[in-house]
Amino acid sequence: MLLVILPLIPFLGALVLIGMGEKVINMPFVASSIVLILGSWGLRGAFAGMPITYEIPLSGPFNPTFQADAVTAVFVVLAAFLWWAVSIYAPEYMKHEGRIRSFYICTLLTQSAVLGVFVAGDLFTLLLFFELMTVASFFWVIHRWNEEAIRAAYFYLFFSIVGGLFIALGLVFIRAAIGGVPTIGTGPATFLDPKFFPWGLALFLAGFGIKAGMVPLHLWLPHAHSVAPTPASALLSGLLIKVGAYGLIRTGELAGWGMELASLTRWLGPGLTILGTCTMLVGVTAALLQSDAKRLLAYHSVSQMGYIILGLGVGLFLGPAGGMGLMGSIYHIVNHALFKAALFLGVGVVYVGTKKTNLYELGGLWRSYPVTAILMFLAVLGITGTPGLNGYASKTMLHHGVSEAANSGLPLMIWVERLFNLVGVGTTASFTKLFYLMFLGKPKQEKITQGERWQFQVAMGFLALVMVTIGVRPNLFVDACAIPAAQALGMEGAAATAMGLSFWNIGDIMGMVITLALGITFCWVGLKTGLFHLSPPVWLTLEGLGKMAFCQLQTALASIEKLYLTLSTSLLSDLRARGNGLLLAIHRLDTSGTLTAGGRSLADISLSAGVLIGTLIFLILAYTYIDLGSYVRLPLSLMR
Repeated sequence: MLLVILPLIPFLGALVLIGMGEKVINMPFVASSIVLILGSWGLRGAFAGMPITYEIPLSGPFNPTFQADAVTAVFVVLAAFLWWAVSIYAPEYMKHEGRIRSFYICTLLTQSAVLGVFVAGDLFTLLLFFELMTVASFFWVIHRWNEEAIRAAYFYLFFSIVGGLFIALGLVFIRAAIGGVPTIGTGPATFLDPKFFPWGLALFLAGFGIKAGMVPLHLWLPHAHSVAPTPASALLSGLLIKVGAYGLIRTGELAGWGMELASLTRWLGPGLTILGTCTMLVGVTAALLQSDAKRLLAYHSVSQMGYIILGLGVGLFLGPAGGMGLMGSIYHIVNHALFKAALFLGVGVVYVGTKKTNLYELGGLWRSYPVTAILMFLAVLGITGTPGLNGYASKTMLHHGVSEAANSGLPLMIWVERLFNLVGVGTTASFTKLFYLMFLGKPKQEKITQGERWQFQVAMGFLALVMVTIGVRPNLFVDACAIPAAQALGMEGAAATAMGLSFWNIGDIMGMVITLALGITFCWVGLKTGLFHLSPPVWLTLEGLGKMAFCQLQTALASIEKLYLTLSTSLLSDLRARGNGLLLAIHRLDTSGTLTAGGRSLADISLSAGVLIGTLIFLILAYTYIDLGSYVRLPLSLMR
C-alpha cells in the first residue's frame, strides 16, 4: 500500500491547493517532507534485497501493479530530497516570476507522476504516469507565457508526446514477443516470438532517449530548461531527464543485465555506447559556445546524460563483467542531480538580483553573493570531477568501466575511452568559463536589486552538504545503494567488482588533475582568442540541420499544396462544365414541347415522355416478334 501512497501524497496536496482558492501555502515542501520520510523509512528493506509488490484489483482488463526494489528506492529517495530542497528555494524566487499558486499545483502534479513512474510495476502503468508527467511539466516550461516560452513549451510537448508514442508502440512489440505486458523488477524477458523483441527494445531506446536528452533526440532540452523558472529548471535537469535514464535501465533489464546478450539483442550495448559518446561530445561542444548561463547548464545536462548512457552501454557490452559501468551510471545519476540542481539554483540567485543570465554582462559578483559563489564553486568542482567532491567518484567508476571495455581490443571502445577523457577537458573548460565570467571577472552590471536570501542559501547548502559527504566518503553510496541496485537488476558480481576499487589511488587522482589542468588552460585560450564566440555553420549543428529540414519540408508541402489547388481548380472547372451540360440535357427531358409522330403533332408532350413512349412501343414490338417467331418455328420443326 505504501507504493500507492507515495505518488498519492503530492496529488492530494495539489487538490488541497486547488480547494484553498487564492490562499497559498508551501504545499510542495509539506508533500516532499512526507514523501522523503515515508520513502526513506518504508523502502529501506529494498536495499536489503527485499522487494515490495502491490496490485490494485480492478474488474476491468487491466490491474495496475507497483513494485519497489533497490533501484526504485534510489530514485524515489533522490526525487523526494531534490523536490524538498527546491521547495525551500521556490517561494522566495517565485515572488519575482509570479503565478506562484499555479506553479505549486503543477509542481505537485509533476512530482506525483514522477514517483508513479519509479514505483510502477509494469510498463503499461509506467507509460500512464510517463504521459501524466509530460502534461504536468509542460506548464512549467510555458509558465512565463511569452513568445519564447510558448515556442519552447510546444517544442517540449511535441518531443515528449513522440517519446510516449515510441514507448507505447514498443510495448505492443514487446507484448507480442513475450505474450503479455512486461513486468518491472523480474529480470530478463522470456520471449515466445523473438522477431518482435529487438524492435520493441529499439522503440524503448528512442522513447526513453528523448526524455533523457540523448543525441540526436535532445533538441527540445536546451530550449525548455532555459526558459522555465529556475526551480523548474533545477528539477527538469536534475530529475525529470533521469526518468529517461530510469527507463533505459529497465530496458536493459528486459535484455538482461549481467549476462551475455542473445544475438538478437547484442547490438544494444554498442549502440548505447555510441549514442552516449555522441551525446557527451555534442553537449559539451555546444555548451562551450553558449553565452547564456542557463543554456550552458542545459547543454551540459545533455553532456552529463551522455556519461550515464555510455555507462549503461558499456555495462551491457561487457555482460557479467559490466558491473562498473552500470554502478557508475547509477552513481552519476545521483551526483548529476545534486550538482546540476545547485548550479541552476545559483544562477537563479544571480538572475533575481541582476535580471541577467548573459555571462558576458556579468562579473565580480563574489562581492555581492559570497555564499552563493562558494556553494556554486563546490558544485563546479563536483561536475568537473575534482577529487574530494561527488562527481569524482562516479566519473572514476565510469572511467574504469570504459577502460575495461577498451581492454577488449575493440577499436570502437578504444576511441570511446579517448573521447571520454576529451569530454572531461571540455567540461572543465566550460565551467571555468562560467564561474570566472560570473564571479571573478571585471564587474559589468550596473545595479544589483537584491542580495542573497536565507532560503536560497539553505536550499543550496543542503545540496552542497550531500555533495561533500559523498565526495569525502565515496564508498558509502557504493556499498549502501549502488551495489544493491546493480544486484537487483541481475548483476550478481557487482559486489566483487566494487571490492577491488580504490577511489584514492594515485593513477585516478593524477589523471583527473591533468584533465582539470588541461581544461583550465583551454578555457584561458578560448577566452583570450575569442574561440568561445564562434558560431558554427548552420549545417554543422543539429538544430540548424533540423531547421533546414523543416524549411525544406515546408517548401515541399507548399509546392504540393499549390499543385493540388491547380489540379483541383482545373478538375472542378471541367466537372462544372460537364455538370452544366448534363443539367441542361435533363432540363430538356423534363421540358414540355410538341412531339410529331406518324404525321400527327402531339402538344404538351415532354421529350422525356416521348422517349418513354417510344421505348415502350419498341419493347412491345420486340416481344411480339420474339413470341410470334416461336410459334412459327415450332410447326416447321415438327414437319422436319
